[in-house]
Amino acid sequence: MTVKVFGALVLCSMITMGGSAQNPKNNPPAHPVTGHPGTNDSIKQADSTSCGTFEYGGQVYHTIIIGSQCWMKENLNLGKWLDQSQNQTQVKNETVEKYCYGNDFINCDLWGGLYMWSEMMHYETTAGAQGICPAGWHVPDSKDWKQLLRFLGGNELAGGKLKSTGNRDWWVPNVGASNSSQFSAFPGGYYDYVTQIWVDVHNGAYFWSSETISNTTSVALQLIRKGGEAELYEENNPSALSVRCIRD
Repeated sequence: MTVKVFGALVLCSMITMGGSAQNPKNNPPAHPVTGHPGTNDSIKQADSTSCGTFEYGGQVYHTIIIGSQCWMKENLNLGKWLDQSQNQTQVKNETVEKYCYGNDFINCDLWGGLYMWSEMMHYETTAGAQGICPAGWHVPDSKDWKQLLRFLGGNELAGGKLKSTGNRDWWVPNVGASNSSQFSAFPGGYYDYVTQIWVDVHNGAYFWSSETISNTTSVALQLIRKGGEAELYEENNPSALSVRCIRD
């Protein structure tokens, strides 16, 4: 498992243990989508606990209100599937591209796509940009994540309240997990650009923010199986992480 600690926008420590790739599957993407959809069609009205349910890019997304924020309850799963041996196109175009953990598109169905930072931002660089999120939503910046963590009791407690429960996704023991926020964070792992391997499926959830630290790194959020904490840390932009969108 990879444990990353981030404080005051400085990478304090990084401990990396082994990960292994799965066999690639030469199959078409589960949800091929071209273009950058600009609308989200509500198919369920908001209530006291959500801000509605909607379809985007051929997939239905549920939402949850946490404090004054409204978040997607599922990881974004938008775009054309690529094998990780191919870089997600490093230019702004009309095709959103994603990786699936282990090059197995079934994992995108389970835990959503994994995106390089620039692709996720749709080649914008402004914190809080829409990126590949639907209209009326944006990629959370570090302030959005910090507000969420504060509302859930701070970094030491928030992770457990964010992590999904049960043994389908997280391996046991999933320390501190209650999902009391109903955020339902899945352990979809990530693709590590430095080591060039898939890391931490079933062991960790990693989410991008839209906020940069340097020309090549940005803020991300980490949740781990062996602890109930949530940590912001510094990640390399070419790594591929999960994405949750937050309503404007």
